[in-house]
Amino acid sequence: MSVAVEIAVQDLAGLEVAATAGADRVELCTDLDRGGVTPPPELVEQATDRAAALVAAAEAKPHFDVHVLIRSRAGEDDFLGRPAEFTVTADEIELMAQQAEEAVSAGAAGVVIGALTESGQLDVPALETLRDAALRSAQQAVRGLTLTCHRAVDAMVEPSNRLEAVTTLLGLGFHRVLTSGGATRALDGAAELAAMVRAGEGLLDVCAGGGVRPVDIPDLVRATGLSDVHLSARRRPGAPVEPDAPSTDTDPAIAAAAVDAAGAL
Repeated sequence: MSVAVEIAVQDLAGLEVAATAGADRVELCTDLDRGGVTPPPELVEQATDRAAALVAAAEAKPHFDVHVLIRSRAGEDDFLGRPAEFTVTADEIELMAQQAEEAVSAGAAGVVIGALTESGQLDVPALETLRDAALRSAQQAVRGLTLTCHRAVDAMVEPSNRLEAVTTLLGLGFHRVLTSGGATRALDGAAELAAMVRAGEGLLDVCAGGGVRPVDIPDLVRATGLSDVHLSARRRPGAPVEPDAPSTDTDPAIAAAAVDAAGAL
């Protein structure tokens, strides 16, 4: 089976590491240590230009592209079961809608969005506003756009809400949902991830993200049947740095190991 690898990056050097390692796409953000926020449109434009150049030079996969996280504020690491981390105000929705438009205008092939109600369900009106802003920008550019719902779904308290979210996202026209299955590590949420894959019926991709290591990928894929994995591939604190290593937190060895593990399936 074909397993796509997405790597979260926050700079051009990280994008280059992911591309040359053979990743399928990157999720671009800033402040990754706190879950990520929307990068400035200037960085998005630089990233999409660099991605296109790497593809043209055959230094990246032909379909390699840039998806952009749209999130107005950083959160806490421990957001599981805490919907408040992903509730948004009217002002935040307006800001993120503008950010989505700008990201797509700057060349993003996809946007990664999410919002919850206080009760821990998808905030459908907010998602519709963000979706429509991004799609308007894509329409003006006369190109398609991939819609991904981020790990807000992992802050839902009830597992049944995540399964319901799959159906809701399908109805909203989303293509993918990023999730750990509500667990700290995606491998620990494998049973729920498998249930979400079944609920998606091949129409919504379930991308496993959350503590994913290259060594986990074979077991994760076999246990769930999913076809997408997401990781930051960041260098471990205190790990040795090669003299010629790029100046980025994205570790070439980890990125390459993830791509190799996915490619072997």
